[in-house]
Parts: sequence; C-alpha cells; structure tokens
Amino acid sequence: MEHKKLSVYLKAAGVIAGIGGVVVFFLYAPIMALECRMAYPELAFLFWPGLIFVWCLGGVYAAALWQYWLICHRIGKNRSFCSENARGLSLISRLFFLASGMSFLCMGAWLMDAWHLGPGWLALLLVSMASAAVGVLAWALGKLLQRAVSLQEENDLTI
Repeated sequence: MEHKKLSVYLKAAGVIAGIGGVVVFFLYAPIMALECRMAYPELAFLFWPGLIFVWCLGGVYAAALWQYWLICHRIGKNRSFCSENARGLSLISRLFFLASGMSFLCMGAWLMDAWHLGPGWLALLLVSMASAAVGVLAWALGKLLQRAVSLQEENDLTI
C-alpha cells in the first residue's frame, strides 16, 4: 500500500507540472509573443517561428513528463526497481539534454539577431541550465537504478 500512496503523490506532482506547462506553453508564451510582435514590429516575422519553437520545446518536456508518469505507474504497481524505470530515466535525461540544447541554440540566435530586445536571452540561458541540471540528475538516477536492478536480480538468483 505504501508504493501506491507514493505513486499517487508523485502523479499529483506530475499533474501540477503538466498544468503549469500548459499554462506556460499555450497561454503565457502566445500572449508574450503577441506583445513582442506589437512592441517590435520590425521583428514580426519571428512570431510564428518563435511560437513553433516554444511549442516544440513544450513537446519535449511533455514527452519527459509522460515517461515520468509511466515510472510513477510502475512504482504504484510495486515495480520500483525494474529496468523499464531505468530506461525511462535515461530517456528523460536525453529529453532534458535535448531541451537544454534547443534553448541554448535559440539563445545564440537571439544574441546574434535581436540582442537589443533585452533580457530574454537570460531566460533562455536559465531554461538551458535548468534543463541540463535535470538531465544530469535523471541520468545519475537512471544509472543508480540500473545498478539497483542488477543487485536485485543477483539477489533474487541467490534465494
């Protein structure tokens, strides 16, 4: 029963993160893009490419959140130490590294073309750094979990 309760709490955190993501990527980002288009009409041509980029970035985060949800589901079924969870954490790690790279490249393009627009590049730098940090954590947890899986399998064979 303890795993089930933990799974419920983890899934609740995932739902909150998902709602936050929907608000940021589908409400806040379009509003900010419209405001930027009105404030800087000379850069209006970047409206749709920028919005599509933000939505692609949101898709990468949504894919990571889906993997998180699957891990939570397996935890609820008392399958915490399984190779599927280790692979899921590895995939989450790669998705966050992808998001970090996308943000960093976008920041570079921002600095090359629209550096006069203010501190937006700083937000992209922070997103890139935070995504890389989460990617490293997920990678490390995946490696530790894979080690725990092999120890559990070894232990099961000796019984």
